[in-house]
Amino acid sequence: MEDEMLGRRSVRGPRILAVPAMPFAAATVALLVLTGCGGEPVDAATPAPDDPAAFGRDRAALVLTAFDQADSAASVAGDVETLRTQEVPPSLDLSIAAVRRAAYNQQTQPSFQHINPAFAVPPGDPSCFLVTATLKLAGSELAPTDVSQFVLGADGQWKLSHNVQVTQSALVAARSIDGRAATAGGAALDETSRRALAAEVFARSIGSTTGNRSLLASSPLLDGQFAGGWEVYGQQLAGAGAGVRRTLDRAKWSDCAVTTPAGTLTFLTIHAADTLSPAPGGPATVQMVPQSPDLIATGHRTAVRGKSIRVTRVETFLLLVPAQATGTSVLGLNDTALTVTAG
Repeated sequence: MEDEMLGRRSVRGPRILAVPAMPFAAATVALLVLTGCGGEPVDAATPAPDDPAAFGRDRAALVLTAFDQADSAASVAGDVETLRTQEVPPSLDLSIAAVRRAAYNQQTQPSFQHINPAFAVPPGDPSCFLVTATLKLAGSELAPTDVSQFVLGADGQWKLSHNVQVTQSALVAARSIDGRAATAGGAALDETSRRALAAEVFARSIGSTTGNRSLLASSPLLDGQFAGGWEVYGQQLAGAGAGVRRTLDRAKWSDCAVTTPAGTLTFLTIHAADTLSPAPGGPATVQMVPQSPDLIATGHRTAVRGKSIRVTRVETFLLLVPAQATGTSVLGLNDTALTVTAG
């Protein structure tokens, strides 16, 4: 794992690079990821033999420990098949992209261990739970804090579904989930608020100045780094005779949320698509070169060219939503490309 700010497995550029193929460091959102902590893999599906109705903090801690051992070992080894036994999308998408990035750069991802975890678990027989913890990284003096959601699949396996690292200013809000009962089923926010927030988060991620500016608080992370990177990327493409348009395909809220004194903490996942196309009067085709972060993340080793190029991507945002849904804060985010297709 690298030593920048947010998300998951290794530093990743949140934007695609077509022509030209140079990074825009000043505007890149550096997204971190989890990586192995050693030890023999442990089966997280059976953290304890007691009654599932008694699932609480202790059993959630066993799931987290088992995950650290198995998932981190797979990350260090670049073992995608084992990662699939420990994670589901969107976290799995980010982990696979990180494995590809590490292989491309001929690097090994460092190991990790979660320490001092705090849990929010639904009562009864839960199908999800939330955890925030300090992330101890092998070979690094940094100790970032992340927030994760684990979900119980139909096969009885606990798997990581969401994970972001939070900003320093968000640590108190993230730790405030400790001991609180999570809400299952996405019922923590009403449908009107969910729709409005999803639309506003997406609009702000591409630098839009329209919409309900009071709904979402100003965010250096979202408005500065993330949207700023998108703006720089568009400028780069314009200089190469091309353009890009991002559209929102769908939005989904996490299975678990938790209400704290400051508001409801929950994950929002946005599926979006970038369409690259020649600018008027520009070249007849558009190109992404092999060094493009999005090509690396999706496993391409050769250039992609076409009359247009479509890049699908997944973006995960950790939000703190006040009771009236106004002034919502972005505590952390990550982003990766899923597919690249020439048209």
